[in-house]
Amino acid sequence: MRTTLRLAVIALTFFTLSPDAIRAQQGVPHPDQYFGFKIGSDGELARYPKILEYFQLIAKQTNRVKYEELGKTTMGNSYPLLRISSPENLAKFDRLVEINRRLADPRGLSDAEAEKLAAEGKPFYFIYATIHSTEVSNGQAIINIVHRLATENTPQIREILDNSVVLMVPSQNPDGQVLVIDHWYKTKGTPFQRVYPDLYHKYVGHDDNRDWFMFTQQETRLNIAAVQNKYKPIITHDMHQQGGAGARIFVPPFTEPFDPNMHPLLRMQQGTVGQAMAHALLSEGKEGVAWEDQYDMWSPARQYMVYHGQPRILTEIANSALADPVKSPNGRPLGWQESRAHFPVPYSKDTWTLGQQVDYGITAALAGMTEVAKYGRNWLMNFYRVNRDMANGMVGPYAYVVSADQRDAFGTYEMLDILQFGDVEIHRATAPFSANGKQYPAGSFVIKTAQPYGGFANTMLSTQVYPDLRLFPGGPPEPPYDVTGHTLWMLTGVNVDSVAKPFDASLELVKKVMPLPATTASRPKGAYLIGPESYGTFKMIAQLQKAGVPVYRASRSFEKHAPGTWVIPSTAASQPIVEKYGKELGITVAGVDALPAVEGERLKPNTKVGLYKAAGNMPAGWQMWMLEQWGINHEVMKSQDFSGDLNAKYDVILLPSGSTKTRMINGLNAKTNDPAEWSWAFGIGDAGWANLKKFVENGGTLLAVGSAVETARDLLDLPIERALPQAPPRFGAPGGPPPATEPPGTADATLRDAFSSPARLMQTLRDRVTDPQSLFYCPGSLLNNEFDPNHPIAWGMPASWPVFFDDDQAYRLRPRFGVDAKVVSRYPRQNVLASGWLLGEEYLKDQANILSFKIGKGNVVTYGSQIDFRAQPRATWKLIFNGIFHGPATPVTAAQMGRPGNAPTNEAQQ
Repeated sequence: MRTTLRLAVIALTFFTLSPDAIRAQQGVPHPDQYFGFKIGSDGELARYPKILEYFQLIAKQTNRVKYEELGKTTMGNSYPLLRISSPENLAKFDRLVEINRRLADPRGLSDAEAEKLAAEGKPFYFIYATIHSTEVSNGQAIINIVHRLATENTPQIREILDNSVVLMVPSQNPDGQVLVIDHWYKTKGTPFQRVYPDLYHKYVGHDDNRDWFMFTQQETRLNIAAVQNKYKPIITHDMHQQGGAGARIFVPPFTEPFDPNMHPLLRMQQGTVGQAMAHALLSEGKEGVAWEDQYDMWSPARQYMVYHGQPRILTEIANSALADPVKSPNGRPLGWQESRAHFPVPYSKDTWTLGQQVDYGITAALAGMTEVAKYGRNWLMNFYRVNRDMANGMVGPYAYVVSADQRDAFGTYEMLDILQFGDVEIHRATAPFSANGKQYPAGSFVIKTAQPYGGFANTMLSTQVYPDLRLFPGGPPEPPYDVTGHTLWMLTGVNVDSVAKPFDASLELVKKVMPLPATTASRPKGAYLIGPESYGTFKMIAQLQKAGVPVYRASRSFEKHAPGTWVIPSTAASQPIVEKYGKELGITVAGVDALPAVEGERLKPNTKVGLYKAAGNMPAGWQMWMLEQWGINHEVMKSQDFSGDLNAKYDVILLPSGSTKTRMINGLNAKTNDPAEWSWAFGIGDAGWANLKKFVENGGTLLAVGSAVETARDLLDLPIERALPQAPPRFGAPGGPPPATEPPGTADATLRDAFSSPARLMQTLRDRVTDPQSLFYCPGSLLNNEFDPNHPIAWGMPASWPVFFDDDQAYRLRPRFGVDAKVVSRYPRQNVLASGWLLGEEYLKDQANILSFKIGKGNVVTYGSQIDFRAQPRATWKLIFNGIFHGPATPVTAAQMGRPGNAPTNEAQQ
C-alpha cells in the first residue's frame, strides 16, 4: 500500500511539473559534466567566462532563469545579473518590482494598503559573490546554487522559486576573478607563487568592498544603480571568505557597534537569517560555525543596503590556499577549539578543502533564501515598516542645510551628487530663508531626514561619535572592523548646518544635481583669475597643461584674491578650456584686462608625475585612480626606472602609504614570480635607493604620504621625529597591504587568527594594558588640522579643516642646519577629534602633520596622515595636487607674471 502510494505521488509530481521543469531536468548539463571536474575539486577552479556561458545556457534551457548583462567592468569584462524564480513570478516581474518600489517609498500608503501589496508581492533576495577575488570558493558555489535552483524540484527549491525572486550577481569583481584564476592556472607546475601578487581590482584591490558610499568604481555603481536602486531588494547577501585560523564560517548576527542610523528591525532580521543559516549548517554536521564575532555594523563604506530598508547578510567562510587544501602541520584540528555560546561546535578535522568551502557556501545561501521565502509576506511588511519609519523622521535632525555660499562649488556638487546617487532626496530653495537663526540665500540646498533613505543622509552628514568600546573594563580598545569617521561634508570640503527644528522655506525638488551655476568672464585682454579653493580646478589645470597653455599662480594675496590664485593668460588656446571646465566644475572665473602685478610661480609645462606602486599596494591603486580621474600627467613607475636618471623622466615622484624602504629595495621575489610578467615590481635595490636620493638632491620633488613618511625620512635624513606612541593592533587591516607571503585577499585577516583560542587572545591583550604604547589610538577618524594658507602646499585650504587619520603618525621638527623646513599643517591644541574615535588626544596637540623641506635643489613634502585615504577626503587632495605642481614650478617676479615673454616657446599666444 505504501509503495503504491509513493509511486502515485511520484507520478503525480511528474505530471504536474511544468514543461520547463521537465526540460530543466533533462536539458541542462550538470556542472561537473559541463566544466569537466567536480565543482570544489582540489586544484580546480571554474573560470569566469565559462561560468557566464553556463549561466546563459541555463537561461536558454529553462524559464526559471533570466540572464541580463548590466554593463562592463573597469577592465571590460561582463557584469551580468541573473533573475531566478518560478516562471509565473518572472512573467509578472515588472509588477513585483512595482510593488517593491511602492513599499520602498511608502509615503501616503496606509498599513492596510501595504498589507495588500505584501500579500501580492514576492521578496527579492539579492546575492553576490567574489567581490574579493582570492576568496574563490563562493564564485564556485554559485554555480551549483544556480544549477539547483534551475533544475531541482525538491520542496525547498520549489518554496524558494514560488515564494521569492533571487537576484544574483555572479561576481562583484569579475576583473579580479579573471586575474586570480588565470594566474592560478598559468603558474601551475612552475616554481612561481600561485596567488596573484598584485591588486585584484585594477585600482582598489581589497578596498572594492569599502566603496559603498563614495561610489567611485564602475562595479559599485552598476550594483547600486542597476540592482539596488532599480529593483529594491528586501535583503542583500554578501558572500565572503576570511582567514583560516578561526571559525570555519561566520554568519550573522554581528557584534557591536551598530550605526544608530540603522533601523532596529534590520538587526533582528540579520539575526533571524543568520541563525537559520547556522541551524542548517549544524544540522548537516558542518562544524565551526560562529556568530557575533569581529564583524560590526558601523561603517557605511561596507553596508549601503542597511540604509535602504535591507539587512546585510554577511557570510565569511574560512579560506585555504585558493583551490589547494590546507592541513594542520601538527595534526591537530584547525581553528578555535573552545566551545562558547556563539561558537558551539569547534571544527574537529585537521584538513580544510575547497570542496568543503563550496558546500558551506551552498548550505548557507539556500538556508537564507528559504527563510525569506517561507516568511515572504512578513519580510515585505518589515521592508515597508523600516522605510515608513525613516520617512516619518526616525533619525537625525529635521534637516541639513547646504548654503549656496560655499568655498568649493565643485566639492558641493560632488557631495550632493553622491547623496542623490544614494537615492536621497534633495531640495533647493527658490527664495532666501532663515533656519535656526541663520539666513540662507536662494539656491541653498535642504536635505530633510524624514524620507525613506533618511538614514543614509544622516549617517553621511552627521558627525560620528564612535562608542568607547574596551575589551574589558580599563583595558585596551576593542578595535573596529573598519574605520570610524566618514562625515561626507568634511571629506568634500563643504560647510553643512544641522537644523533640529522645522522651518519654513520655499523649496523645489532637485531632479538631477548639476554643478552650481557660476560665471566665467568673456575673454579678457589680460588673464583669467581663478581662486585656489576648489580641488576640482586641477582638472582644468591638467587640461591646460596638456594643451601647452602657460599657467601661473600668485604666491601672495592681491586685491581680493588669495595666495595661490590661478593666473591664466587669456589666449585662443586657453579660452575654450577655461570656459568648458568653469561651467562643468561650477567654478567662478574672473577676468582682468591688465595682468596682475604680483610675484608668483609658473608651472612647469606638462609636469610629469611618477607614481611608485608596489605590487598589491592599495593606497597606490587609489592614487592611480585619482590621478587618472583628474587627468594629471603621470606614469606608474617600474623598478627598472630607478636604475636610470630619474630627473630626466619625472618632475615629481609620489610615494603612497605602504611604500617602505624594505618593500622598495626588495620588491617581489624574483625567484617566485615570473620575470616576464612581474619584473616591474621587483626591488629597486640599493642602487635604485641611492638614485631616488639623487633625484631629490638634483631638483626633483618627492611627496610621501602616510607610512611612506618614514621612508622619506630614512632616505634623506629628514630632521623629524615621531610624536606618537605605537597604536594597539587592529583586528582588520583596511587599506593596508597584505604580507608578501599571503594572498591579497587576506588583508582582512584578524588579530584573532594569530591565536588558537579567544582565551589566549584576551590574555595577550591584557598583557598590553601596562604598555604605555597602548595609550594612543585612532582607527580611521577625521581630525582637525590648522593650515598655513600662505604656504604653497596649503594654498586654497581654510585656516582649519579635518584630515583623515588611520593609525598614522604625527611629527616634531628637530633643529638642523642646512635644511629649510616648514610646517604646513599641525593638530590644534584642543578639540582635535572632528568625527570618529580618538584615544590619547594629548599626544597630537600642536604636533605637525604636513611638512615641507628643501633638500639640495629639490623639494620634499611629507603628509603624516593619509589625506588621500581611499580617495574619500577630496578636500585635502588639493594638498597633494599643490605639491605636484609647486615643486617643479619656476618663481616669477611681479613684472613677469603672465607675460608671454616668460612663457615657453610652444605656448600659443594670440
